[in-house]
Amino acid sequence: MIRFGSRLSYRAGVSLGLFGLLLAIFAFSPIVTSYDSRWSIHTAMSFWRGHAGALTEYLPLVEKESFYAIEYPDGRPRSVFPIGASLLAMPAVLVFSWLNPHFVDDLQTRIPIRTEKFIASMIGAAAAVVFFWVIFSQFQNAAIALASTFIFAFCTSMWSTATRALWQHGPLVLMLVIAMLLLGRARHRPELVQYVSLPLAMAYLMRPTAIVPIVVLTIYTLYSHREWFLRYMCWAMVIAVPWIAFNVAIYKALLPQYYLTAAFSSSTRFSEGLLGNLISPSRGLFVFSPILLFAFSGFWLALREPSQRSLHISYGVIVVGLTIAIGSASKWWAGHAFGPRLTTDLVPFLVYFTAFNFRLPAGIGRRTRTAVFSCMAILALASMVIHAQGALRERTLFWNTIPRNIDEDPSRVWDWADPQFAPRLVPAKMS
Repeated sequence: MIRFGSRLSYRAGVSLGLFGLLLAIFAFSPIVTSYDSRWSIHTAMSFWRGHAGALTEYLPLVEKESFYAIEYPDGRPRSVFPIGASLLAMPAVLVFSWLNPHFVDDLQTRIPIRTEKFIASMIGAAAAVVFFWVIFSQFQNAAIALASTFIFAFCTSMWSTATRALWQHGPLVLMLVIAMLLLGRARHRPELVQYVSLPLAMAYLMRPTAIVPIVVLTIYTLYSHREWFLRYMCWAMVIAVPWIAFNVAIYKALLPQYYLTAAFSSSTRFSEGLLGNLISPSRGLFVFSPILLFAFSGFWLALREPSQRSLHISYGVIVVGLTIAIGSASKWWAGHAFGPRLTTDLVPFLVYFTAFNFRLPAGIGRRTRTAVFSCMAILALASMVIHAQGALRERTLFWNTIPRNIDEDPSRVWDWADPQFAPRLVPAKMS
């Protein structure tokens, strides 16, 4: 019992220390990108006050913001975006309202962008801590877990996008890494697999693209853990039934309109969207995070473990499925954002596979190992420097509108002479 308690205390200490460090870095990184997420805090407060997400009490502010991203499915103003991020943020919003007596009144007249960024930073830090334990559970090696968590937190859009505001991506990633942790632990405690459906169901409330990991991992559970599948489905209903009831009451449909048509249209250009999100100079995943190129070799290494081959194949299928979904988006360049925002959903799986390169097969020689680790270090440093631009430098935000609005001229993402992480033009007020 003492040994178990000591181990639990150690893990709690590591988790809290890592969380505090990451939160400090994320929160003190100055850039805020509260665009589509501007109503997330107001929606959270609306749910707490019993208004089911309606923004009626904030109408003067909604009008001031030109009714941006507002719909009226039940005759009351609501954000068009999913409610999941607001539900996840609600406990933190309540703490802020308790600490600051003026917080609730201030919501009538302003968008609390700093509060939003802080809550997003908390979610991002929590996701990184859970990811640390995902990797540690896989390799039983703290050094590999720390190195992989560094890549996850600072060499991807987790730093430059997910923690800059309450986008859908940070909450989605948190749910995905919780599911990955449960799946990893299920190797030794198979009964844990039944609970994987809880974070997966919550993930769908965060972002529609979660349907890909939901379908793939549900099939995996049916195939590999059939004895727990009924309970897996029952736990999913704990989230799904109240959410569907909410949708029927508000939207008179099983799903909100955003889940059906918002991301796709007849103007979709799949090949351009696919390549743009992978290799374009201002939206390319492997341009902004070249360290993730090692996910390919990591996937091959992961398949060498027969006991987990089906799980790793499932993760690979999720990566392919999400990549196709992202490439199919009509607004594949993700509007006013920094870098490959849409591919943030891929980060947990790609970094997971990248981690396998830290434990190469025994037959690989010392020189090859040195070359691999040196290359990984160089690409990780380059990735961190690039994403630091989005988290620390305001000029990267102005790239979306200068010299032309990216939404009016998305071809700009292919301009190697003016990549977003090193913008050529600077607004006059910043000169």
